[in-house]
Amino acid sequence: MKPIAYISTDIQFTRLKDIDHENGLVSLQLYDIPFADFSAYAGVIVTNFVEEAFLLEHKEIIENYLNDGGVILSQTENFLPWLPGCGNWLRSPISLKDREIRLTEPVHPMFAGIDPYDLNYKKGVRGFFSRGYLEAPEHSEVIVEDQEGKAIIYIDRKTTGGTIVAGAGTDLYRFGIQENSSRVLRQQILDWIREEYEANKGETKQ
Repeated sequence: MKPIAYISTDIQFTRLKDIDHENGLVSLQLYDIPFADFSAYAGVIVTNFVEEAFLLEHKEIIENYLNDGGVILSQTENFLPWLPGCGNWLRSPISLKDREIRLTEPVHPMFAGIDPYDLNYKKGVRGFFSRGYLEAPEHSEVIVEDQEGKAIIYIDRKTTGGTIVAGAGTDLYRFGIQENSSRVLRQQILDWIREEYEANKGETKQ
């Protein structure tokens, strides 16, 4: 089983735990990107704790990986054009207490079985999931949106030869650690990334 790379800077709450390693995740420090063999990864998760100027400087590595059928899940509040086809992050004018996170229909497999309430609230407090949105490309599939239809997470299979999952500053992987229906999110993300990678490499993209 090919590992999935988890890119961040070396700060404490982005460090992987034993359960992450057991699930096939490997840590890839941001500044090691130029020396990494990306062909070894079934997917790449980019956290919001990165230096986008460095990603921009090495964007050809990311583009080459995608064009070879790779899968990248980005969780950054983009302000530089390092991710193909992805525009800058925009802050929502809706206050956090009023903003609603919605799963589009049909619900994407990453979010199967998850109650939207558990995405909107943590311990009764609203607004942790996302503070902004992205302008999704016309050819993309929006899988999470707010009540105004603004894209919080979208999937782009057209811009490159691979698959881009762009989230608007949403720590999608770490979010699924609560003791509610969202606890399955982390594993479902990893399972879907691997399935998508295999589909891409088998040239059976939908």
